[in-house]
Amino acid sequence: MLADLEWSRHYSGVCHFITLVAPTDDAKAVAAVMERHGRAATPIDNPSVRKVLRVGEHQYLTTRGHCDCGTVLAPRHDTPEAFEAKLAKEMVRMKRKGWSDAKIARAIEDRRKADEKPSGGGSDSLELWNAALHELRHQLKLPYVGLFVRFYSGAIATESFIASRREMREGLEWQHALASLEHDEVTIFH
Repeated sequence: MLADLEWSRHYSGVCHFITLVAPTDDAKAVAAVMERHGRAATPIDNPSVRKVLRVGEHQYLTTRGHCDCGTVLAPRHDTPEAFEAKLAKEMVRMKRKGWSDAKIARAIEDRRKADEKPSGGGSDSLELWNAALHELRHQLKLPYVGLFVRFYSGAIATESFIASRREMREGLEWQHALASLEHDEVTIFH
């Protein structure tokens, strides 16, 4: 697990990653449940996500393999123009951070390649996430669980960004709530 954590600190790709948020520090129990659903649960502590967490909540990187590109979670951009506008903003941000033109070009090309992957082409489904989150709540007796999806352009554990938090109202069907996930938003399921 240490090797996984070290990887997440230093991985500097341009890909989607999914983080679980749970009010428990029992990483072994969380990992056992997530493994039954084909996912991982590696403790991670991104400071930008931590800012929107409450006392006792912990972050777990759920990625198995290279990345979560193609996930069914979080909507994709509405139009090709909107995607290009996002890329232009990302390029400005990278330039401000001192990235070289060559590094920016590679990152933007990687982002375009990742975007070409069909939505939902990953190894997950709304049903998988629904089942995994429900089992986590019931097996670990948690009052709620949350998910966070981000398209990272730097190290997963240290990239700085503005995250938000949204609490899904009780009684809302989880599968419907999963379909409404937004990037950079910790979404809590009661």
